[in-house]
Amino acid sequence: MTITSETSKTHWNDVAIDYDKVLNTDASNVALLATAVELLPPGATDLLDVGSGTGRLTSLCREALPGARIVGLDPAPTMVAAALEKFAADPDVTFTDGVVQDLSQFPDNSFDVVISSFALHHLELDTYAASAAEIFRVLRPGGRFINADQFCRVMGEPGDRERALDILDLLTAKARHYLLNACFERMLLQVDLLPRFMREDGEILTTPEFWRDHLVEAGFEQVTIVPTPPVELYNRVIWAVKPAG
Repeated sequence: MTITSETSKTHWNDVAIDYDKVLNTDASNVALLATAVELLPPGATDLLDVGSGTGRLTSLCREALPGARIVGLDPAPTMVAAALEKFAADPDVTFTDGVVQDLSQFPDNSFDVVISSFALHHLELDTYAASAAEIFRVLRPGGRFINADQFCRVMGEPGDRERALDILDLLTAKARHYLLNACFERMLLQVDLLPRFMREDGEILTTPEFWRDHLVEAGFEQVTIVPTPPVELYNRVIWAVKPAG
């Protein structure tokens, strides 16, 4: 695995919790991933998991597509290492470091599916066009992009009062929800990341429509936004199709 400056600088290298264990206590996140996996085309043979982390979504994709070749891509070398260890016995699942806005290590038309979960909200807003274009490029005609992530309701400049209040209200409500319905560690992870969300430092929420518009501009069709429960947490699955012709 080659560690580049683009990948090694992510703050997710420093997360010390048992990420899989903590997230599995969160029924809202479990529902989000389940919705994404249900959208996998049953005949898909090649899948790219963008922001694959420790391979939690990768495991669900492997269960749904037991014969597929799966590649995981993540900018955090520590998470790539954990995923490699987890899938060491599966030769058809591999992981590498990299970022979605530069998928040059993959040829055009390489994958039937590009999927992602709780990862792409780390993107800087000015990289969305390039990211959507790269996803479009590596998908085969008729291929599907599936993005399961957290979103907000208001766009605006960093520090804009209306946007900041929306994100603050949304994320504090999430922290309370996690404490009551998941576990203390899940709540604490949300609280620990709150300053980054407020400063838009590696954690940058967008509206679902912001992603949708970039996907349409990149050439995707059938762009669909699917709310997952509880809807007030603003978790959504956005999926789209690369035209077959």
